[in-house]
Amino acid sequence: MRAAAPKCGSPSSLRPMTPTRLFLDHAAGSPTLPEVVDLMAELQRAGIGNPNGGHTEARRARAILDDARASLAEDFGVEPRQITFTATASEALALGLHSALTPTLALVTTAGEHRGSRALATQHAAAGGAVELLALDAHGVMQAAALRTDHPGAVGLFALASGEVGTIQPWATFATAWRASGGGALVVDAVQAAYDHALDAQATGAAHLVVGSAKVGGPFGIAALISAPETKVRPLIAGGGQERGRRGGTEAVVLAAGFAAAYRAHRLHAEQTRQHLNVITTAFDDALGSLASLGLAPTGAPFTSETRLAGHRSFAADWALGDDLVAALDHAGIAASTGSACISGSREPSEALRAMGHSEGESRGGLRLTFGRASTVEEARYAATVVRSVLERVRTAVPA
Repeated sequence: MRAAAPKCGSPSSLRPMTPTRLFLDHAAGSPTLPEVVDLMAELQRAGIGNPNGGHTEARRARAILDDARASLAEDFGVEPRQITFTATASEALALGLHSALTPTLALVTTAGEHRGSRALATQHAAAGGAVELLALDAHGVMQAAALRTDHPGAVGLFALASGEVGTIQPWATFATAWRASGGGALVVDAVQAAYDHALDAQATGAAHLVVGSAKVGGPFGIAALISAPETKVRPLIAGGGQERGRRGGTEAVVLAAGFAAAYRAHRLHAEQTRQHLNVITTAFDDALGSLASLGLAPTGAPFTSETRLAGHRSFAADWALGDDLVAALDHAGIAASTGSACISGSREPSEALRAMGHSEGESRGGLRLTFGRASTVEEARYAATVVRSVLERVRTAVPA
């Protein structure tokens, strides 16, 4: 049995929650596509074995794993041998950085990266390595003009797009400036960008590029590191030689099949989905009305810009904590976030918003709403009505 990509379902077949609730946190992970759930359930029922054995069942599992790898390789424009499966995108980032970075090389990154990336930078600094934070402008765009030339061969750790504020980086321009500055290997977080548009991994110029499954309607628990040809991957996890000796541990065959099927469905409909999400967010913006009247400041790239992730809206309020706004919206039936699932629950100001020039108050009051392919115009308008009502109520209750 081979893992075939499912046909992309209609929006009604992808409804993530009951009508009493709206799921507007797709940037943290979209509900698994029903077709993908069915595929994985079928494989589980068939009794998939360990793909590293020498018997018929193992060979069958290996064929499914190989098919999944080949499908993803085709979709990302690479060879199957360039793909290493991992359990999470954070693990893949760690593996890529471990492979590219040495104690004597400087690491260049930004305050706007995912918390997992920033933690890796902190580890490098704690071990005595040099870490440089590249400046961001008010929209969260990396300032290529600020790249230094006194760290030849420095490793760059950057995201193609920000999950927190929705900004898509002008990557071709930045990568050219990076090379001109003498920069070395690029370790690239493409988790959010891969959901937004069909991605050509080779064109990024990355030594190592990370993609995830859950953002595109695949299962949680699997991601991939895509490494440039002939680029060495140094394992973080020792094991039995799995993944060409790059990552120890028995491969998650069923999850890999689900990942490949979900991404194939996404790639085939990426432009259609982006256009749909632009219609959705326009309806939301129109229904929400004036941000100033709600005491909100937009964050990230302009809402109507092509340099913003489709379906992504983010704001900052200097009169409330983001977690309190998320809790109030949750009580009203809206699933939102403060900007990243990995920073929700933190009372600390957002490092990304601070780096973009927002006040400390605004940096504690981040709010993110992200729509998915199943979202409808009616839901967007309803969401705007609920958001306005909830924020007005919460703001009224704030002591003067």
